Amino acid sequence: MSSISVYFYDSDSSPEALLRPLYLLLAAILVLSAASAFAQTPALHGGPMLDCGSLPCVDIAIASGKHLRMLVDTGNVNSTLDSAVAKEMGLSVTPLTGADGKPVPGYARAVLTGVMLGDASLGKIPVLVMDLASFVKSDRVPPSHGSLSYTAFKNRLLELDYKKKTVRISDALTQDVTCPGFCGDLTYPTFGKDGPPIVVTTGFSINGRPLTVQIDTLFSGTMLVYPSAVARLGLTHESESSKKEFFKYTDDGVDMIEAEAETESFGSHVLAHKAPVFFATPAVHEPDALFDGTVGHALFVGTVLTLDLHSNHAWIA
Repeated sequence: MSSISVYFYDSDSSPEALLRPLYLLLAAILVLSAASAFAQTPALHGGPMLDCGSLPCVDIAIASGKHLRMLVDTGNVNSTLDSAVAKEMGLSVTPLTGADGKPVPGYARAVLTGVMLGDASLGKIPVLVMDLASFVKSDRVPPSHGSLSYTAFKNRLLELDYKKKTVRISDALTQDVTCPGFCGDLTYPTFGKDGPPIVVTTGFSINGRPLTVQIDTLFSGTMLVYPSAVARLGLTHESESSKKEFFKYTDDGVDMIEAEAETESFGSHVLAHKAPVFFATPAVHEPDALFDGTVGHALFVGTVLTLDLHSNHAWIA
């Protein structure tokens, strides 16, 4: 059977008319080129979100085939590994040196190779080797072999799905990813003038008032507001509450003042109504007013938290 192609021509055969399709094609190419500067959300791979002391952790496999249970710690710049586990694995370790050039007792550095998180490859991950087992035994660190900090996911999307209990990542990104909706802007200030760089974002608010916060997946509370932001956020009365809660995995175990917020939100998404809000006691480390607060695990439950550690955005669904 033969096929018949039908073509329609514009009766206007002027040079401008003949070139019009070319102009339209060039315009389309320019639009597509501009759009291609931002990649669509890439494919994500990973594995189950496990429970380590009621906080998120994952099972990873390394090149030797050994499996490790690692906390997901966005509040730390260094990934960690227990020293006894490193010795058992036969890892090559080098001493950690301080600012004076001398070895720091009890600390070393090593590299995990061929790291797999479910069906996602993380490649090589540098780790700080230390005696975590004694902290786990005394319940000062959740039961685990170590932790994966935010730097382990550099240039990737990191998705913590607290609904489906999964942790997924993208491959390393080379293009910025378009925000799927409202996004906060990630920055990496130090925690205090002399502290390590940590993950801070815009986009959160308390009682409708915006604040910049550290994202710390190992802080088991909802929202901690630091003293420098209390008055500006209209929380002076709340900060004088007599109620306290003990956080065993924060600052080696600290009490925090507990009160109640009307709402704690991200963008227009109210994450919690009549929610606990916490304030620092003298034992809580403070960030020297470099940001306003910290948000943690209890605020993320029931959500999907995504950190774009390439384009430096955060969003919550």
